[in-house]
Amino acid sequence: MFRRGAASAAPLLLAALLPAAVSSPALHAPAGHVVVVELFTSQGCSTCPPADRLLSSLGAQDGDRVVPLAFHVDIWNSTGWTDPFSRADWTKRQTAYARKFRADTIYTPQAVVDGGAELVGSDAKALNAAIAQAAARPAGRLALQLRPDGSQVHVTIDVELPDGLRKDSLDLMLAVFETGLVTDVGRGENGGRQLHDDYVVRSLSRAAKLAAGGPSRTRTEASIALDPGWKEPHLGVAAFLQDPASLAIEGAAATMVDPRRE
Repeated sequence: MFRRGAASAAPLLLAALLPAAVSSPALHAPAGHVVVVELFTSQGCSTCPPADRLLSSLGAQDGDRVVPLAFHVDIWNSTGWTDPFSRADWTKRQTAYARKFRADTIYTPQAVVDGGAELVGSDAKALNAAIAQAAARPAGRLALQLRPDGSQVHVTIDVELPDGLRKDSLDLMLAVFETGLVTDVGRGENGGRQLHDDYVVRSLSRAAKLAAGGPSRTRTEASIALDPGWKEPHLGVAAFLQDPASLAIEGAAATMVDPRRE
């Protein structure tokens, strides 16, 4: 179902992979820089809940070393259930990764680690290995300060880059995520089930572009609008540096909007 090959202009296919190694030992992030784990998932996919639970466990166990982000894609919405957290933009993001990995198929659940490795999102053993490998690479250091202000949150991001990462331009991305989401699924492959989702990405935007050859230390300030339907006590903000050419992620940080949730 998941085939590697030359990049193609043909439309990407969709596949669902069975959960793998769900009973593997618990995840524990190694020493090193903070690693971003992106999970491409859907409430319409029957093999996704184990991966969703694994992502939740990862955040609970290693939230200081790993930034988990769940991107709910919209391709499964035609199979009987419309995922309320899905967006076409997240499908486009997964498609961009598929091109990077020279794949002509996208699938769920898929985990992408620091933009450099992909694997079945429910495979704990493979995810452990990918996180360890990513954490060993040099990366930038990010520090986040948040100031909620009614319907928005003001964000200050301090970035420190090692010399080796200053040769290329980097996008400073900001994601708002929400935890503690519960959905009673009425139809589709998960019909009749109650699903629990954490680290669901609600918005993603570029706060700044760090030019190649720039200073080793920068500060960026931005404001993010908060939808009234999002529950502030369960909201967090993640910042990460991503190379727009290679899609590699070169450092990250995350914190809750309400510090009482940390």
